[in-house]
Amino acid sequence: MIISLFSQGLSIQQIIYYLIIFLFALTLSFSVHEFMHAATAVWLGDPTPRNMGRLTLNPIAHVDPVGTILLLLAGFGWGKPVMYNPRNLHRFKSQRGMNIMVHLAGVTGNFAVGIVASILAILFGSLAVKFSGTGGEVVLKALYEAFEYTYQFSMMLLAFNLLPIPPLDGFHVLEELLPYKVRQSNGYRKFQQFSPYIIWIFFILGTFTRISILSYVIEIIKIPFEFIINLICMPFYTLLQMAGL
Repeated sequence: MIISLFSQGLSIQQIIYYLIIFLFALTLSFSVHEFMHAATAVWLGDPTPRNMGRLTLNPIAHVDPVGTILLLLAGFGWGKPVMYNPRNLHRFKSQRGMNIMVHLAGVTGNFAVGIVASILAILFGSLAVKFSGTGGEVVLKALYEAFEYTYQFSMMLLAFNLLPIPPLDGFHVLEELLPYKVRQSNGYRKFQQFSPYIIWIFFILGTFTRISILSYVIEIIKIPFEFIINLICMPFYTLLQMAGL
């Protein structure tokens, strides 16, 4: 992220401005993502996330130092995974079903953040146009950009976590659907051990060749979720137009 901002030739003031917006989007998106994992596990019967201090929206509890530094420098990173004990889940009969609920909780939270952020971006964007040329335009425009970027970042985080690659949520969902024999095989264990490097390989290739396969895949995954959010936001946008905003 910082590298990208400097490469665009922006002023120090502009870099600081966009860093604040980026940190706002990052903090909100990651906090909700990890909190939803923790809250779902606790709701299903496992007290582990609460005992580890993860049942909170406080971003400090969910920050992974290395992942955060990489996010700030290159726009690629991760938060601290929420640990839970599947054996403690007891609300429903299906153990696999409850595990899938925990793994999908994070991206569900990002989807909800995406909806709210999109609505607020539309609202503040419309107000910024309405009050163009006034003292409030700068504040309204900043709020629009903050929530617009939050929407974009939440959608990126949602799509990224749905990739079927360890240790991402999409892989854990797929894992729950695999036969037990496959999950216990040596080949599967080796795949788990080495497959995280796939993400790094794609990221490095995208950085040096400017052909980011990872970005293309993420954009494809985002399509149905963004389509649904656009449908949800359409009536709100219409109401603003009817109100003259």
